[in-house]
Amino acid sequence: MAHFRKKPVVPPSVETPKTEPKTGPRGLRVVEVSAYTGATVCAVRAVIRDGALPAIRLGKRDVVLREDADAWLNELRRKTAA
Repeated sequence: MAHFRKKPVVPPSVETPKTEPKTGPRGLRVVEVSAYTGATVCAVRAVIRDGALPAIRLGKRDVVLREDADAWLNELRRKTAA
């Protein structure tokens, strides 16, 4: 018969503070940028190729920073609102 120890009960006042939930990775691949922005994969690749969306080349893949994708969307919104 195995002997198991019970986990110690930690009172709520001593618990570790909650951390903010992660929003996901900072760098997104082209397919992930497509899903994140709602644009097609071909459109994302074209925008990267044209230089409107900066990307980092890691091996054979392009990686776009989440804040760059947000800035690109905000720029598109600004252009269409004008």
